[in-house]
Amino acid sequence: MKKLYDKIMNTALLKKITAVPFFAKVLSYEILSYLFFGVMTTVVNFVVFYLSDKVLGNGSIVDFSVFGCLFHVTFEDVSTVIAWIFAVVFAYVTNKLWVFESKSRKPSVVIRELLSFFGARIVSFVVFESLGFMLLRNILLTCGASENAGKWTAKIAMAVLVVIFNYVMSKLVIFKNKRKETGDGNHESERN
Repeated sequence: MKKLYDKIMNTALLKKITAVPFFAKVLSYEILSYLFFGVMTTVVNFVVFYLSDKVLGNGSIVDFSVFGCLFHVTFEDVSTVIAWIFAVVFAYVTNKLWVFESKSRKPSVVIRELLSFFGARIVSFVVFESLGFMLLRNILLTCGASENAGKWTAKIAMAVLVVIFNYVMSKLVIFKNKRKETGDGNHESERN
């Protein structure tokens, strides 16, 4: 993947564009591969959500009220959980191997990466994909949106927020160390 990126970025036009520091950052391998795999992760999430939603169907599992607002925990919420699990596994593998190119096979490094990666994803799941989805869907339904429009509008809006939050967490927390640890515990400098 890196070789393809290097070949494309070596064209005359892109060399001129990336001579501008802003564009060099925006078109960096890390940003573009993160966006590509972020889109692919979103596709995995949406496809699994769609399939789960078709299998489980619609309907409320539990209804409850918080501060006078009625909430419904639905089979769509269960589909959201299933889709999230598949998407996070896909995201971890692609982020580790191709986006941040973490080469370490050392158990302590892999465990730290896994725990911090899944921890950040749990936060984004709880805040955006569960609570945010449920809240926005219910607001849209209360405002007169159809069930389908409310569901998919909320799903798309939360997907955008999830991609942004997850990149910030990956860049600033999970893979913040600009050095990569190899399987034998030695460090090698990361490419810029």
